[in-house]
Amino acid sequence: MIETRLLRNALMLAKHRNFARAAKELHISQPTLTRSIQLLEKTVGELLFDRTTRTILPTKAGEIVLKHASIILASGRAMQEEVGRHQGLSFGSLFIGTGPYAGTELISPAIGRFSKEFPDIDIEIRVGDWRKLPTRWTQEDFDFLLVETSELADTPEFEITRLTRHPAFFLCRKNHPLFEYDSLNFNDLASFPMISPALPKRLIDSFSRLFFPDRDKSLPAMNVQKYICNDLGTIKSTLLESDAIGIGTLGIVAQELKYDLLKVLPFRVNALSTDHHIIRRKGVSLSPSARAFIEILIEVDKERSVMEADLIESLGPDITS
Repeated sequence: MIETRLLRNALMLAKHRNFARAAKELHISQPTLTRSIQLLEKTVGELLFDRTTRTILPTKAGEIVLKHASIILASGRAMQEEVGRHQGLSFGSLFIGTGPYAGTELISPAIGRFSKEFPDIDIEIRVGDWRKLPTRWTQEDFDFLLVETSELADTPEFEITRLTRHPAFFLCRKNHPLFEYDSLNFNDLASFPMISPALPKRLIDSFSRLFFPDRDKSLPAMNVQKYICNDLGTIKSTLLESDAIGIGTLGIVAQELKYDLLKVLPFRVNALSTDHHIIRRKGVSLSPSARAFIEILIEVDKERSVMEADLIESLGPDITS
């Protein structure tokens, strides 16, 4: 069975006849699109596109696959629309709580896809401090939350779905003084202020050991954050206008990296990653629209991991190992 995702990517490549433009419209990286086309060709057992220096053209086998791909995807959309009408997805609303990182990394692209399939569903996103969102459920009736859960107390009241850990990295503006150093170490990094949303204790402990290796381990961990901000727009502006250091994932700063506004610092720390989970009330049935949105959210989450592989590999081995 061929994945519909591969067929959708092939149709987009045929439409644009250019890997870069097709990848942009699909909201995936060009290497990810290339790998998906190669996987489809391997599955079919035929070359589906002729790659020339000027354009990309489907082969005869490619034209056959594309013809049936259009039928399959159209049939899939018709099925979703009919099932959606049956389930009540032709109208309704969603109320989602999330933190700034998860909101930008996963919720935003998921809304893009969801809105195309279910344009009449209203969505309200409440972005807040991830530490406080679970307790706010008593005042606000969220359909579900997408937040960091490493500090969430064990409770029978929630049902938790683990998502992929997405690697994060340190970043700063492109003309930062750090790039004038012959070589970089964590002592150099520690001399500049850090800005990010509130860090979980697991990262505060890890950074305290990395930035202050000679510190008495019996003392409480030192938080290296000088500025705490839950708005990513403000964080990015601060990084561009100052010597502050930030933390990001590819899904959060892809555009800034693409246009060379921000640069990744050459430190790979495996502990520096997201730990996001979908949280829902145990024993409370999700609405059809919430179930549909979560399915798309999980799909986006898996695709992000593929896109991140090349960047993380370029940072080299984990410096803490």
